[in-house]
Formats: sequence, structure tokens, C-alpha cells
Amino acid sequence: MITHELIRTAVILAGVGQLILVVASAVIPRCLDWKGPLGTLPKLMRQLFWTYAGYILGMHLFFGVISTFGTGLLLDGTRQAAILCALMMTWWAVRIGLQFFCFDRKGIPQTRFNVMAEVLLVCLFLFLAITYGYALWHNVGQVCNLPTT
Repeated sequence: MITHELIRTAVILAGVGQLILVVASAVIPRCLDWKGPLGTLPKLMRQLFWTYAGYILGMHLFFGVISTFGTGLLLDGTRQAAILCALMMTWWAVRIGLQFFCFDRKGIPQTRFNVMAEVLLVCLFLFLAITYGYALWHNVGQVCNLPTT
């Protein structure tokens, strides 16, 4: 059985992983050579692209900060904690689906670094989805007064 302390540790590690992802995101434009293809887009499309990228980066930063420094808020057994964990679990589960079913990965240069980075990212995304799924289950159990260990 998964204990509260194990879930707490996993959520903290998930937060740290997301903060590392935020920092590592600085190299993604270079690894995927965004400058060339984005340079040919109309200005509004480039602005929209960077706006969406900024929103995604902001969410990753928020998820990382609240998981690392507000772990208790995510595991306090309230409806709000359950809802936030559901959002975070869904965010990362959808990201895994996008990786394999929507993204055209043929355009990624198949360097050793890029292949290893993709494997590590997918492992991180799986860990995040599973961790927030367990945190959601923990919160739902408390909201519904289910027996816990």
C-alpha cells in the first residue's frame, strides 16, 4: 500500500522534476531548430506560438513550485486539492498522448542527445501523471471518508 509519506515524497520529486523541466526548456528551441521554421511564419503566428509556449512554461513552473513548496496543499484531502491534482494528472496524461499520437517526431534530429532527452521526458511525464493520479486518489479518499492506511 502507498503511504502518505511516499505520496508526499513523490509529489516533491514531481515538483523538482517540473522545475528542472522549466530550466531545461531553454535548450529546446535550439535542439529542435525553431529559429528557421518560425522565422518564415507571419509575425502574428510567431507571437501566438511564443504566447502559447509561455503559457505552457508558466503552468510547468506553477506545478513545480506548488508541488515542491506547497506539497501539503496538494495532499490536504480537500476538494480543491483533489481538483488541482486531477488537473495536473490530466495535463501530463494528455501530454503523453500528444507525444505518441499527435506529434510528427520525424522532424526531430536523431542525435544521441535528442533520443536520450525524449526518453527521459517521456519517463518524467509518466512519473508525473502517475504521481498526481495517486495524489488525486489520496484526496478523493479523504473527501469521501474512505479508509486509508
